[in-house]
Parts: sequence; C-alpha cells; structure tokens
Amino acid sequence: MTRARLLTCLIVAAASLTALPAQAQEEGNTAERVRIAWPRDDGTLTPYTYDVGYPLMTLIYDTLLWRDEGGSAEEWLARQIRNTEAGRRVTVTLREGARFHDGRPLTAEDVKFSYDYFAERYQSRFTPQLQAIESVDVVDELTVAFNLEYPSPGFNLPLSDVPILPRHLWEGLGPGETPPGMPVGSGPYRLVERSPGERYVFRANDDYFLGQPRVATLELPFDSDFAGTVRSLLNRDVDMIPVTLPQGTQDDVTGPGFRIDRGVLYSGTALTFNVRKPPFDSVRARRAISSALDLQRIADNTVGANERAFQADRGYVHPRSGAASEGPLHRFEPERARSELAALDLPQIRVLAPDNDPIRNVAGQQVVLALTRAGADAELVTVTPGELNAAVDPEGGTPTFEAAIASIPPLASYSADYLPVVFGSDERQAPLNYSGYSSEEFDRLAARAARETNPRERSQTIRSELRLLAQEDVPVVPLFYPEGAFVYRDSIYQGWTYIEGTGILDKRSFLPREISAEAGARPNAAPIDRASGSGGGIGALGLVALSMLGLVVIVLVLGVVRRRP
Repeated sequence: MTRARLLTCLIVAAASLTALPAQAQEEGNTAERVRIAWPRDDGTLTPYTYDVGYPLMTLIYDTLLWRDEGGSAEEWLARQIRNTEAGRRVTVTLREGARFHDGRPLTAEDVKFSYDYFAERYQSRFTPQLQAIESVDVVDELTVAFNLEYPSPGFNLPLSDVPILPRHLWEGLGPGETPPGMPVGSGPYRLVERSPGERYVFRANDDYFLGQPRVATLELPFDSDFAGTVRSLLNRDVDMIPVTLPQGTQDDVTGPGFRIDRGVLYSGTALTFNVRKPPFDSVRARRAISSALDLQRIADNTVGANERAFQADRGYVHPRSGAASEGPLHRFEPERARSELAALDLPQIRVLAPDNDPIRNVAGQQVVLALTRAGADAELVTVTPGELNAAVDPEGGTPTFEAAIASIPPLASYSADYLPVVFGSDERQAPLNYSGYSSEEFDRLAARAARETNPRERSQTIRSELRLLAQEDVPVVPLFYPEGAFVYRDSIYQGWTYIEGTGILDKRSFLPREISAEAGARPNAAPIDRASGSGGGIGALGLVALSMLGLVVIVLVLGVVRRRP
C-alpha cells in the first residue's frame, strides 16, 4: 500500500470514528411516525373544545412561557420578561420568527387579543387565572405589557398556561363559535385529521420557530379501555401510553423493546366529600373519616410497597412542591376515629370510584377497608365516567354523591394560586370545587397569598391555607401521589423528555434537544421573577400540570375541567 493510500485510509477511518458518537446519539431520537394511545375523541382541540386533551392542545398552540424538564417556567414565545412599577407592569418581548400554521406572523396584537378574549369569554381553565390583569397594552409589534391590579408573584401561571390565539381567525366570532376547519396555532404540530371515534393525526410544523420537530407524524388511536390499550402496546399496535402505569401493568411490559421512564408526578389522588348534604355537611364527620385513614398504608397497598409513592400528608400539593407544609398536616388517629365514628353512628358511606382507572379504583378499595377497620359501614361503588360525572358535577343539577375518589390537578402543585380554583367560594372562579366547600377564611387567605410579594409571608399564608383545608375544614383528604411510570417502545422512538410533574407527553419530547441561543434559548433571556413561595425553582408556577389538565392524561371525570357558562 502506498503512503498516499495509507494516509487516505487513515483519514477516512478517523472521520468514521469521529462521526460514530453523533450517529449513535441521533439513533432513535427521530421517527417518521409515533402512535400514542388516547382515551377518547376530545373534539377539535381548540382551547374552547377540548376536555382532557390539554397536552394535545399545546402541541397546536403555544404559550409565552413553558416548563423545562425540572418543571421550571422558561421563556418560550417570550424572549424576555421584565417587571416594573413595583411588579404591577409585566412587559413581555416576543421572539422573532414565530408564525401561525397559516403563515401569518405571531405578534403582540395576538397576545393582547388572546388574554382579552379569555377574560371576556369564560373558559374554566384559563379565565380564573386572569383576575390580576387590569389591562393589556401593545407597545410595539413584538412587545406587550400586562398592567396588573396588584403585584402578582403568581403571574407566571397564566403566562405559562394560556394559549395564544390567532387574532385574524378568532376575532368577530359569536358566542360558542370557533374558527371553521382544523385548529390553527403556532405550535410544533398541526392537527390534520380527526376521525370521530377513531383517531387524531398530527403533522410536524417543519417551520417551527424553535426547530423542526423530530417526529414527522403523530397518530393517536382512541381506546377507552385501559386493558385494551396495554394489549395494543404488547401487540405493537401503539408505541406509547400517556398514563402512569400501575405496578402489575409495569411487570407486563418489561423486557426487550419496551422502556419505562419514571419521575415525579403531580397528579395525585384524593377522597372528596360532598359538603352540601349529610353526612358530610358535618365537619366532625369529615374529620373522623380523615383520622381513620393511614395514608402511607393506602399508598403502599395501592401503588405497591416496592414502588415509590408519596403520601399526601403535607396538604393539597405534592410533598416535593415548594408550597408544601414543612411538616405533616394529616393526622392518622385510629383510636380517635373509632370513638368518633361510633358516636356519630353514620349511615352506610358510599365511596364512588371510576371503573376505568385502576389506580383510583384500588385507592377506593383501600379507603373502604380503612373505614371498615375503624368501625364504619362503607361500600365502594365503581361507576362509569358518565355516571361519576352525573353524580359529582351534573350539568345544571345538584351533586348527589357522598364521597368520591378524585384526582388532584397538577397545577395546584405548580402554583398555590391555583388552590382557589378547587376550593374557592365563587363558582365562576372555582370550576373544580366539586365538594361544594365555601369558607370566608380560605377566600381571605387565598386573596392575601395572591398579593403577597414577600416570599416568607407568602409561604406562611399558603401553608395556612393548606392547614385550614387539612385539619380544620377537611373538604377533601389528599391520599397520595404515585411515581410517574410511562411506557414506550424504544425501538420506535427514544427522544421522550420527562417533565417533572406531568410526564413525557409534552411538546419538548418532539423538539431538538438543544434549542440554540440563536433560536432564542434561555441563556440570553432575562431571569423570571421566582419570589413566589411556590418552590421547585419555578416562581409562581411551583411545579406542572396538567394533564389533565396539565396534565398527565388521566381518564377520570373528576380530572376534567368542565366549561361552565
């Protein structure tokens, strides 16, 4: 071999070796198609037509901020956030290059229009978050300013949750109307097919301002049966299940070709009382039931003693949330429970649980066993989602349930400013208040926390809210938060990103791993005010969710944000 040929071979070999790590890194991180199981047809997935499909809606629509892997709210459509006038004016500078799917540029006019629209036309997830806004000003094409009625340390919540609508399509619509055709947003995917009762199909927005998505097509076949969904995964008919798996199911999908990503999950499980009617219009009865519940035992027996589950003893937020109480609030007092329940002589307690959610079904069984051990007459009643909804949150009717196993929305752990949505007295501002709880003291504390700019004082006020709920009034008993466990076929796609609090069904899972500074990465952006006491390094957001809201997608009527007029 000549010296020249040898040199050439060495150069080629060296180039090949240099290229190998990049090739290995990219292998499995792109895909032409990924199939994701989905529980049901959820409408056209606009902000006014979805129910449980917030993660899908946010593939289509963008927000000003979005959560990173640690759950922190980071700039997204926004390039910079500035607070002035003692926190009463929040100025947002948008990135250049963001466009809607029809090619129109996204501008400050669209941002102002969107926030004004949600303030004027009620939407149960977004409208309650906008109470602090007095007005919205367009400063220039890429700058918008929010004028607040009071300094709001929790204002990161609406900035990271409210979708931006294209003004040119939504302006002038009548009440209840949405733009015709498929939804148009600025997000990384377009909904190109909705086959009622069958599936959704999304196509990548190749001109997305933060980079071309790594999966070309997302298909979401509908299947409301959890066991059937697992069979579809085992048969290679779907590639990912967007709900956390119970231990038994995890055992079924271990082995070559499957991978489970685990992490913190902010979607928890609670026992909710109907405080409007006997027996749980009595706070004494609610406290007696609460004291009969050993939360760790319920968590271990529901999720599995060998699996990680957090007992929800720090209040109505995840124990890892910065808003959580510094010490346990729940009191398991079996002797007191037996004595109180004997004195109260309650009629049979019917605990409702959804028949399509294995984790919450077992949680209901464990609650009933605990009450039986304490001497109560309790029965678990499993019902369909429609029956559960009719009992808990009937349209225009009176709730008939006594007690029910409910989901805890992730947003409550992201931001304590979301607690009034679940427990506030104003029905319009509290669409998730299924218990019927009403308390002037809670409303006072929540209003104080929303306006408190001193981090220490804000944290103390939030913890007073949690203590009032857990020990004094007890409209619900938070039970546990399971560890998130999400399964996918790693031979199809490996690029999933676990977002702390909600799991892997998130737009970040489909975007380039590294968003360059040139595309508007965080290193060149101004820091966001994080003095909220919500913890997790997210300021007002604390940490996700979703979901379903935010969700992790849990097929459970109590996790659905209903659109009340």
